[in-house]
Amino acid sequence: MSAKCDIVVLCNHRMAFAAIQTVFAIGRLHSIAIPIHNEDIKEFCFAFTSQTGVNLVLLEKEKLNIQLEELTKDTTIKYAFTMTFPWKIPAESIKQHPSLFYNFHYGLLPEMRGSDPVFETIRQQKNETGISVHVIEEEIDRGAILLKKKLPIDVTMTHGLLCTNLSYLGSHIIPEVLTLLETNIEGVLQEETLSHYYKRPNASDVCINWQNQDAKSIEALIRACNPWNKGAYTQWNGWNIRILEASLTSFKSEKPQNPGTILNINEEKGLIIQCCNETQLRINIVYTDEAFMSGHKLLIFGIKNGEQFASL
Repeated sequence: MSAKCDIVVLCNHRMAFAAIQTVFAIGRLHSIAIPIHNEDIKEFCFAFTSQTGVNLVLLEKEKLNIQLEELTKDTTIKYAFTMTFPWKIPAESIKQHPSLFYNFHYGLLPEMRGSDPVFETIRQQKNETGISVHVIEEEIDRGAILLKKKLPIDVTMTHGLLCTNLSYLGSHIIPEVLTLLETNIEGVLQEETLSHYYKRPNASDVCINWQNQDAKSIEALIRACNPWNKGAYTQWNGWNIRILEASLTSFKSEKPQNPGTILNINEEKGLIIQCCNETQLRINIVYTDEAFMSGHKLLIFGIKNGEQFASL
């Protein structure tokens, strides 16, 4: 291994792949370390490391401290970058190597702490996100920020598309991050009064509440769930339906309808649902156990005008 190969990347998601390739391209990639049970990224990592000769480490949560200590015995390693890594770096490792660990957080800090800032950014209809590179401390997402790069987002952005855009941004900022590290920058302390920590989305977070959410909020939630959750959940007669794509629309009903009511379902105008605050949503694509399909094709299951989707 070349003396220049001095960076370890710990990752758990495809968002890290573009940055990994950049670190390798500039001759600095020493190792990739991934959770042993993440089958989704193993294929890429096995193929990449077998072709490049880069070291691949399969990590076990219960042995993380021991494995990191073994890895960092190699004195050529100068930096360890975590990118989408799901586990806390042990306090012992941080104390023993105070200038080694840095996190690429795919969201803006301190406002978007937590494991999935992409979901929260879209669900909350933010108009920008970005990557915050910070020193890793014992408390999650709280270290001094070395670099923050913002990325504008628009109302068409899904979770998957935003992950891809952030992946490219992560790749582009690698040279700047390394330049800053070489100057021994200490970073800027985070403003705690602006901080907010969001837990990983749970079942209730990905369910539609027609009674309390207007069309714009529901459409944003749907994009935040596409594709990783195959959409946002609703129900009809106890049958789970996930909505993958929707669009705002205006549909005049002859009389007021309760939120969740089907105002129209046919091939010409599609499936249109009443939301709260007198707003309407056109359901373009749904997912069920039977198929991915256009919204209006729920007709074949007996759904009719005037029936209601349940709030979950």
